[in-house]
Amino acid sequence: MRLRLSVALACVAYALIQSSHADILRCESGLIDQGDTAARVLEKCGEPTSKTTIEEPVWSQYPNGTVYQSGTTQSELWRYNFGPNRFPALLKITGGVVQSITFEKSHG
Repeated sequence: MRLRLSVALACVAYALIQSSHADILRCESGLIDQGDTAARVLEKCGEPTSKTTIEEPVWSQYPNGTVYQSGTTQSELWRYNFGPNRFPALLKITGGVVQSITFEKSHG
């Protein structure tokens, strides 16, 4: 019984660690991680292949738990295509800070 519990706890801990892992973008001049500034991205990676501006809702919650849209915020999606041997990267930048880094699953 103890062994099963230990194995179950180890699996849960591993899953939590894996889900908190963020992607890192490797550019010629350095690494880019979530939380880096847009200026640092430009310095290390250069201009993106494309930029798209998106508008997203901002959600708030009343004290009784009801959720409502309290406004909108703008973000930019920066796409980097480093050639046929690397997956294209998509950076979401809000307020001049990298919020997320994802990789497209097909080569550019």
